[in-house]
Amino acid sequence: MKESKAFKLFYICQFKKIKRSLIRRYLSYDPELNQLSHLTPKELQTLFQLRYDQAKAFVYFIHNHHSIQQYYEEFCRLSPITIYDHDYPEELKYIPDPPLTLYWKGQKSLLKTNKISVIGSRKPSPSAKDKINLFLKPVVESNTTIVSGLAYGIDSFSHEYAIKHNGQTIAVLGFGYHQIYPVKHKPLMEQIFKEGLVISEYPPNEKPQKWYFPERNRIISGLSSATLIIEAAERSGTMITADQALEQGKEVFVVPDSIFLPQAQGCLKLLQEGSTPLINRSDLENWLSTNRHQLSMQNSLNPSIVEN
Repeated sequence: MKESKAFKLFYICQFKKIKRSLIRRYLSYDPELNQLSHLTPKELQTLFQLRYDQAKAFVYFIHNHHSIQQYYEEFCRLSPITIYDHDYPEELKYIPDPPLTLYWKGQKSLLKTNKISVIGSRKPSPSAKDKINLFLKPVVESNTTIVSGLAYGIDSFSHEYAIKHNGQTIAVLGFGYHQIYPVKHKPLMEQIFKEGLVISEYPPNEKPQKWYFPERNRIISGLSSATLIIEAAERSGTMITADQALEQGKEVFVVPDSIFLPQAQGCLKLLQEGSTPLINRSDLENWLSTNRHQLSMQNSLNPSIVEN
């Protein structure tokens, strides 16, 4: 393969038998992906923990000119962002398991903005929208982008708030962006295509799978400097994302609530474990101001380097 290393990475990611973690490990000693086409099935079997028949299939895939041409046309048409590209979000490079490729539709420039992730219950309480209105107002006013997952409840409320108030929002999907899930969110997703950004590590036609959603949660938390949690049951996807945010070294803000509210049990547990309580809007305003200043300083000291 003589194409760019971005395309080479995109191409080998299409071979579904190889784990993302093993591709990332391989990149550490062949970052230009120049040696891959010279490896034998036996070597590939060891490097990528494949069965021998899978390794032989991988060799065929690597050297299949028809397949390469097909995927190269798709690569040019979709213009995915790989971890090699200057458009790749800097924040994701430092999480334990960064996505190697991101497919996107909308305003790609939002990846370079200040961001906060907002997540919570899919079955929110009657007071959930009041909390959204209270805490997302300063987020929008500070031009901070709201990142969420387009799920029922708090996720969709957060996207809707951003759009309604001329804010910025990114939806991170657990499926390809040509799919709609839940179907009810089709109008919202189309609005985000036009006014915000939709991203996914899954190809556009990839259908939702239940294990994709916990996987994508690391991207929701990883994109932002902090995660804001508005209602969460003790056993929920929100708690998975909160754990990932903490593992990534991100700030986790939690809106406290009644001990009698089922949607508050996860929040109370996080507060008990040391997450930052968000009592009033001024606490968030102070963080937004400080974070904006810190990111501005980092950007001035570490300008992006464009790679070919």
